[in-house]
Amino acid sequence: MKQYFRQISLLFLYFVFISAAFGQTDLGVGLVSVNFDDKTVLRFYERTSDASTAKTIEFFDDKSINSFNIKNLPAHEDWLSPQSLWLDYFSFTFRCKSRRPGWFEVIVNNETGKTYWLRNNKLVSFGTWEQYLKGMFAVERSEKVKQKIFHSPNARSSTINYKGRDCFQVKAMRGEWIEIATAQHCDQSYTNSETKINSGWIKWRRGNELLIYYFGTS
Repeated sequence: MKQYFRQISLLFLYFVFISAAFGQTDLGVGLVSVNFDDKTVLRFYERTSDASTAKTIEFFDDKSINSFNIKNLPAHEDWLSPQSLWLDYFSFTFRCKSRRPGWFEVIVNNETGKTYWLRNNKLVSFGTWEQYLKGMFAVERSEKVKQKIFHSPNARSSTINYKGRDCFQVKAMRGEWIEIATAQHCDQSYTNSETKINSGWIKWRRGNELLIYYFGTS
């Protein structure tokens, strides 16, 4: 039974990670990351004026998987689908819909757009989308929208002739555009391309639609 629960938990975490990466919910004003350990208790509120919590998440040191885990994880499946929930890599991140002094409004479910409020304290940290994407292991252009790679952040500029597998890192952001370069860990045997991009521009978003895939780990 313990092994079965472990498999279910890991599958839940995996699908949360995947759905968060490719969901099309409001991208918000940035991202809020949770700095958790085995004693972290995270309290969510419907309104900042509420005295009682709407949801509570408690972490513990799960010896069965040699990692931190969330208590009673299956009970959270119906509402929790954040930006990233990959506990082995200490990744637990929400899109931040809005901010006010002392509080973050976070999107707790990237499929439904449901939001709760989190207190701004030592457990959480805010970052921009630029900071987040710069920290990714690699980004790729989405297959849903065929994008060319431009020399500058302008669709009228000249393009880079690139054929092969995408494996880029983000250098900078300018509005809906990101500057990309071939990641150092992506050699020709992986990309199957003789072209190494030192600087190119693609769009990472169109309104609230993501135009890229991004990966926190290999």
